[in-house]
Amino acid sequence: MDPQDIAQAAGVSPVELCVYSILSNNLDGIYQSINELRESQALLILRLRQVRDSLKGEQEFLNQGQNLKVECERLENLKTRVDALVKRCVTLLETCNNLT
Repeated sequence: MDPQDIAQAAGVSPVELCVYSILSNNLDGIYQSINELRESQALLILRLRQVRDSLKGEQEFLNQGQNLKVECERLENLKTRVDALVKRCVTLLETCNNLT
């Protein structure tokens, strides 16, 4: 069958068929590009989630470090108090030894 016969049978002019043919190729390309963009978007989302999870883990680690800093300060204060008590104990022992 001739394209003009097909066009007449379908009630479509040859110009419309040409326009449709040109546009359908462009539309196929656009559709393919959109699908590729969706795939890359999905990959980017996955990568962003991985980065976010990594940053969350690092933030938790840093928060633990800050908690350790507070505990280290507390431990240092306790050490100072123990040193003072040891000095007092030594002084008391010396005093007791001098009395006897």
